[in-house]
Amino acid sequence: MRKFGKLDDGSWICQLTAEEVKRLQRREGVRKYRAQGTASLRTILKDIEQKYGLPVKSLRVINPETGKPYRRDARIGTIRWNAGE
Repeated sequence: MRKFGKLDDGSWICQLTAEEVKRLQRREGVRKYRAQGTASLRTILKDIEQKYGLPVKSLRVINPETGKPYRRDARIGTIRWNAGE
């Protein structure tokens, strides 16, 4: 078990098994190309959830300015623009 991202209270953000670490090192499930700006966040999150076997609607992208999650129908271009890319 490898642990990543220690918080101030001593807890860990992410814990990976040895199998997950090997899979990530082989880059399985990693997007080959950058998402188009016209794609919806829903499409990208759905793709990630399917590749990693996560429950439906378990992922959220948080807006750093407001601390609230982006809506799933937000466009990737809008998120990039808000992030200053």
